[in-house]
Amino acid sequence: MKQFLTFSPNYNQLTAEEEQLLNEDVELIGKAVAVSHRLNRKKVSTRNAHAKAFGFVRGNFIPVANGAADFSELLQGSNLGVIIRYSHPNFFVTNGGGEYPLYGCAVKIYNKNIPVSAKFPLVNLPVFVTNSVQKFLKLHIKANRFFIARGTPFSLSFLKIPGLLKAGLSLFFDREIFPILNNMLKVLDIEKHFICGYGYHSVGCFRLGDRIVKIRLKPSSKAQFKPDADLDQAEALKNWFLKNDLTLDFQVQLATDEKKTPVNNLLKNWREKHSPFITVGKIVLPQQQISNYETIAYENLSFNPFENPESLQPVGRMQKIRQKIYNKSVSARQSLNQTQ
Repeated sequence: MKQFLTFSPNYNQLTAEEEQLLNEDVELIGKAVAVSHRLNRKKVSTRNAHAKAFGFVRGNFIPVANGAADFSELLQGSNLGVIIRYSHPNFFVTNGGGEYPLYGCAVKIYNKNIPVSAKFPLVNLPVFVTNSVQKFLKLHIKANRFFIARGTPFSLSFLKIPGLLKAGLSLFFDREIFPILNNMLKVLDIEKHFICGYGYHSVGCFRLGDRIVKIRLKPSSKAQFKPDADLDQAEALKNWFLKNDLTLDFQVQLATDEKKTPVNNLLKNWREKHSPFITVGKIVLPQQQISNYETIAYENLSFNPFENPESLQPVGRMQKIRQKIYNKSVSARQSLNQTQ
């Protein structure tokens, strides 16, 4: 019988120094959100990351019989809806379609009858660029300070650039330099095409009951989208759903052992021969007018995975630091935008 890793709080443990850096970062996040409306020229405060939304899409989640998990049981019912937010990871909201094709796909699966939901922030890259919580936090702190300075009148934000560059370059001074460089090459190799055509992956792991998984969302069909460097994703998204529907496979990979499917090594892609993807549900997005969702209420929605039921919580050290970051970002944004 095949063995699987089971959840332990030990996977989430941070050092005292990492906790100190995290608290410093969280304090800056509140300030960054407070100036975001001014810097991004918006009427509302924006997210601390993935500030630029290309659009929201609604649909249904249909659980699929499988050997990994029953989402109708995890979410206490089979009448499940979905809201997806497609975005770009930048702090800044830019106009037009000139962004680099790194994209986010935040998925909220909710019970239509009772207030139970699960959120999964996904990106179109299956690996990360560092395993060092400390280096990531130092970079995030420098980025927040730069963002705050840019949004503060009469602030000399350019003085923050050397520190930001130094923190970014520190990622490459690492004993795991070769997988880091390999993952950077994967980033540079992404071609720009229609945003719904990518496979999207969890940055790290989640609980699935007592087991541990990574998540992937991909189109059910094998349709190929032509590369287009000038594509305006917001317009493409609107136009697609005016005329078409879309079905996506919501899949999991089960962690089997620490060598082949490591929980806290985000530089390593789990190979399918060690843990095949299992489809646990189908997301059906029908034709719709997504411009109806261009409202403050939608932009203020939370996709915080730490609001998930305990059996669907994020797992891992890098995920753990995101808990305070998400909580602060969501509470600050919703408070400033006067939405409960």
